[in-house]
Amino acid sequence: MYVTTPDEMRRIDNRAIEEFGIPGAVLMENAAIRTVNVIEEKYPALFDGGRVIILAGCGNNGGDGLAIGRHLMLKGAKVQAFLFFAEEKFTGNARLNLDIYKRLGGHIELVTHEEDIKTLKGSIYQADLIVDSIFGTGITRDIDSLIYKAVDMVNKSPVPVVAVDIPSGINGKDGRIMGIAIKAQHTVSFGYPKRGHILYPGREYTGRLHVVPISLPQDSSQAVGVKTFTLDDKEMAQNLMERPRQGHKGTFGKVGVIAGSLGMAGAACLTSMAALKGGSGLVTLGCPASLVPIFQSKMTEVMCYPLEDGQKGYLTLDAITGIRDFLKDKDVLAIGPGLGSKCDGLEIIRYILREFDISIIMDADALNHISRDKRLLSDYKGSIVITPHPGEMARLTGKSIQEIVASPIETATEFARDMGIIVLLKGAVSIVAHPEGNIYLNSSGNAGMGTGGSGDVLTGLIASMVAQGYSPYDAAVYGCYIHGRAGDYAREKWGETGMIAGNLLDELPLVFKDLFSLKG
Repeated sequence: MYVTTPDEMRRIDNRAIEEFGIPGAVLMENAAIRTVNVIEEKYPALFDGGRVIILAGCGNNGGDGLAIGRHLMLKGAKVQAFLFFAEEKFTGNARLNLDIYKRLGGHIELVTHEEDIKTLKGSIYQADLIVDSIFGTGITRDIDSLIYKAVDMVNKSPVPVVAVDIPSGINGKDGRIMGIAIKAQHTVSFGYPKRGHILYPGREYTGRLHVVPISLPQDSSQAVGVKTFTLDDKEMAQNLMERPRQGHKGTFGKVGVIAGSLGMAGAACLTSMAALKGGSGLVTLGCPASLVPIFQSKMTEVMCYPLEDGQKGYLTLDAITGIRDFLKDKDVLAIGPGLGSKCDGLEIIRYILREFDISIIMDADALNHISRDKRLLSDYKGSIVITPHPGEMARLTGKSIQEIVASPIETATEFARDMGIIVLLKGAVSIVAHPEGNIYLNSSGNAGMGTGGSGDVLTGLIASMVAQGYSPYDAAVYGCYIHGRAGDYAREKWGETGMIAGNLLDELPLVFKDLFSLKG
């Protein structure tokens, strides 16, 4: 499912109007009808005299709200529209719908002076539903003055809110709060979800998102060059490859993992087991030779390949000789989890990138080592997927963590383009950026996944999918989504507080099972 910015959505609307001759009033009417359909489904009792408040701005979002109010009124609800701008400010289709609403006997109150806030407050606490249509996705400055007070009042009331297209005060491009924002129970988005619905904090204010069609041409997103997308279970299921009935362990790919050191053996185990539970046929862990007994006692199904560590518990430069043989038959390499800072990581990575063209999934300490010589990434002749958290990304880019958290899409896409690699920037909404500009925003997962080892599971899962034949970018996208769904499954069983990375491993097979059942 494509995800738009406000500018992209504006161009989509204009194209529908100018190239296809679909009047803006028709798009507005379709948006209103679709929103009313959602309201009918979620709040059916409203149509037996329930009280609805429409909060309307003077732009197209306000016009949508007034059209919604008209339909609700005609279906039996008692509707009051509160206008935050004088009537002469309403123009175009917003004015058209204001006039129709008034001709049909719709009740209007102005909120343009301090005393009007008291009237609004009294109505809010008598209402059964609030429809928020003050500002749309194009908001560019902070909410202040009377509207700030009104939004604060709505948020403090117990009355449920349905937001029209996006909660007022949420920046449609990046999810920022513009001073203050409506906190909605439901948001009805027209045509496509917007970035501000998916990125935090906007995601938290959106409530349940309903994306509804309004008769836009089917090729709209491609025509204006939308490159951002997200997934849901049905879309994910349709992208899964069937496992051939005559397949064998070689069919499903060979994953090599170079990971682990004394004190961080768990990271290597999580990555290796995720690669197996993600569906790959064979997984071999290349690890410090002195730690092989630990790994063999921990993992029955994963093979271990001892690499020279001089009995230090971490890989030394002498490990390169073994790595040459270790990688010769592998389809993909996952490297980094638990390697540690003491090992000769940079030289080992430099050797691998110089001598091989295997697809590589790079995480954790591998990223910390290569941050000292980033040009190795851009010079590599194979495919690289990196999976940094903001701290690791800060070391790679030289930006502060605060800058990265504030602009994650820009950070990931810029680094992907400059280095010619795939970047999976982890966060509350993980982002997968392709060097050609495609951007995936992940919609799965939860705060319980903020626990040690969660990223190691992700690394192994992505490697597993590459080994099975998915492109590195698809593997990063699908692995990110499935990893998050495993976290969602784990939350259902154990809650968020006590969730551990091993719970994600337990849930991976169940996630795949359910997704394949949706595929049909």
